[in-house]
Amino acid sequence: MKKLFVNFLLISSIGCWISAATIYALPPAARRAPGDALTKEQWRQDLKHLAKELPRRHKNAFHTVSRETFERAVAELDADIPALQEFEIIVRLQQIIAMVGDAHTSLSTFPPKTFRRYPLTLSWFGSELRVTRTTAAYRAALGGRVSRIGDVSVAEANERVSHLVPHENNYWVRFVSVGSMTSPEVLFTLKILRSVEHGQWTFENAEGKQFSLDITALPADEKIEWLSTLKEVPLYRQRLGEQFWFTALPDSETLYVNLRGYPETNTFKRIADDLLKSVKASPPKRLVIDVRQNTGGDFNKGRYLLSGLMKFEAFRQRGRVYVITGRATQSAAMVNALDFRKEINAILVGEPTGGRPNSYSENDEFRLPNSNLEVSYSTRYYKFQDTDTPAVMPDKIIEPSWDSYPSGRDVVLEWILAQPLTK
Repeated sequence: MKKLFVNFLLISSIGCWISAATIYALPPAARRAPGDALTKEQWRQDLKHLAKELPRRHKNAFHTVSRETFERAVAELDADIPALQEFEIIVRLQQIIAMVGDAHTSLSTFPPKTFRRYPLTLSWFGSELRVTRTTAAYRAALGGRVSRIGDVSVAEANERVSHLVPHENNYWVRFVSVGSMTSPEVLFTLKILRSVEHGQWTFENAEGKQFSLDITALPADEKIEWLSTLKEVPLYRQRLGEQFWFTALPDSETLYVNLRGYPETNTFKRIADDLLKSVKASPPKRLVIDVRQNTGGDFNKGRYLLSGLMKFEAFRQRGRVYVITGRATQSAAMVNALDFRKEINAILVGEPTGGRPNSYSENDEFRLPNSNLEVSYSTRYYKFQDTDTPAVMPDKIIEPSWDSYPSGRDVVLEWILAQPLTK
């Protein structure tokens, strides 16, 4: 299962070196940056290619949407293309692809890097959309609750944006939608804002007073000096450059494992082996495996770690192993959470996962011939759970709380550490 890349939140990068000779040896479409100026006819050709290839390649493109509804959306976009700007066409393409209804089927990079952004980082806390980061120019909004974007309520704005999010449940929408909600091009296309240059945002402060700010959009590659609401960085958000690490919490006789992602195989095995050696040398009373930020990769790597832990009889006892899940837990990470629950009686704590245990995944890609936009699609159906549920449901659901967020408290880990140790 391939990692789901979400531009605006994931701490990951891919390095790729291509020589100039290689670039100019490619056909024109392959040299073109996604979204470069095309004629209307070229966009129509891309739409036609998408409408043909996505149903042909996908394992079952109509498992959620009907063929008639899909084809109607294609026809409507085809008719609208002459009157649309290029960014509007891209947003509408994403909207059509998202209708398929699984998180692995999408424009591979959305919003694209050519889109601008508002200098706001947003996150959902229950029904409240909060500003967790911004710049000095908009300091007044920091920590505020977003109540309106333009003339549209935040609930309505989120409803419109949700149709751009390929998803299997609303937990994944809550994770992904916040990126599109800070995209001027998206907000303009969805008729939430009337300009791609700036927009009025309305907030509510801690005293319940509402105020509005006119916020200017920035190029996606512009360096931003962020101000954060966090007074202290919680453990799970530390060491952001590492996908897999562990540390002892001696006061609670706990070994904490952060599995944010899946490094390449040799690196993963080296860290996993070091972890297992540490467990053997100094056995902890409790093990916590944190996958709440892990959007996927290769679940066989997680199973390599699991196979090593299964050799320790103590870790088969319920109450010895905890797994932290969240709205970003998707694909391979979701599978591994289920693996730990099934094989070593792990207790799952946190939010329901962003992925559905029985769904389509194992994605492949194809490119649209003129725009060079890459489309990801699912090639397999997996059933990882006997009971069909919209998410992997934790044994103890604990959702993020705004009251604890600015101080850097991790209420999920706090709950785990408060549980009695198994003898």
